[in-house]
Amino acid sequence: MSLAKGSSNVEIINAVFTPMHRDGSLNFDRIPRLFEHTVKTLANGVFLNGTTGEGMSLSHEERMTLVEHWVACKQRMNRPEFKIIAHVGSCNLREAGTMAEHAQACGADGIAMVATFYYKPATIDELVDQCAYVAAAAKQTPFYYYNIPFYTGVNLPLLKFLEVATQHIPNFAGLKNSFTDLEDYKRCIHFAKEKYTLYWGTDESFMTLYAAGNRHYVGSTYNYMGHIYRQMLKAYQAGDSITVGTLQGEADAIYKIMSTHNDIAAGKEIMQMIGIDCGPVRLPLKRLLDEERKLLLAKLRTTTLFDHLENSLA
Repeated sequence: MSLAKGSSNVEIINAVFTPMHRDGSLNFDRIPRLFEHTVKTLANGVFLNGTTGEGMSLSHEERMTLVEHWVACKQRMNRPEFKIIAHVGSCNLREAGTMAEHAQACGADGIAMVATFYYKPATIDELVDQCAYVAAAAKQTPFYYYNIPFYTGVNLPLLKFLEVATQHIPNFAGLKNSFTDLEDYKRCIHFAKEKYTLYWGTDESFMTLYAAGNRHYVGSTYNYMGHIYRQMLKAYQAGDSITVGTLQGEADAIYKIMSTHNDIAAGKEIMQMIGIDCGPVRLPLKRLLDEERKLLLAKLRTTTLFDHLENSLA
């Protein structure tokens, strides 16, 4: 397991944006710059083609090509410890299996999938069957189930899922969870006992979950707020609850502003503001209008976001 510099017991994976041209086509030329930025944030790796990456708005060919480019960057920049997890979830399980097989062939470090969200699994066994089918296409690669009921409408108890999945999927490695049933998730942490990796995917609850024993995270705000989280960890480990509370308040102020816009569109705007141009979002997501963009920047300037960025990326 690879862990981040400066936070020796925590693994942070950036859920990266997908660079696009103004017409919505993919801008593969921007990936090396985004890779370098990700390394500079001290992240342990990236989660590709997830919610932040607009994976469900991309064709499976586009998603596979993105994996190829990111793995090529990793190899060219000689970063063997840098983890690349490719999300391959789809309502078409055959395509999901094809993407999983391709990710393994490319050298991805993990694959993940959401449940099918049109013909939804109604039981734990049905969900495990789906996961087993896709995981079998990449038998040598760690497999993670990506739980995000807000988008999939599939909300089954994670502990029960773990109990069954770990018995039926040989390459099962853990979860990426973006749901806030904390009691169920804490039971999952106890079940995993460090044998399985549980990635927490709701950034707003970062410290709450750390206190509960979570040590693995995937999220979009780590692309531009990583320094704030690392300061929180440092203060927590030093027993400085006042600084933890102050930093959490600063992070909450940023979350509140982001929630007044589409988080992904606003996140891409922040990336452009800090010199990492990932382009616009793709339909059906809506791009920010010029006045919305100006308002977002004005609001963000009332927070400490850019102060932290200057310190972390200097």
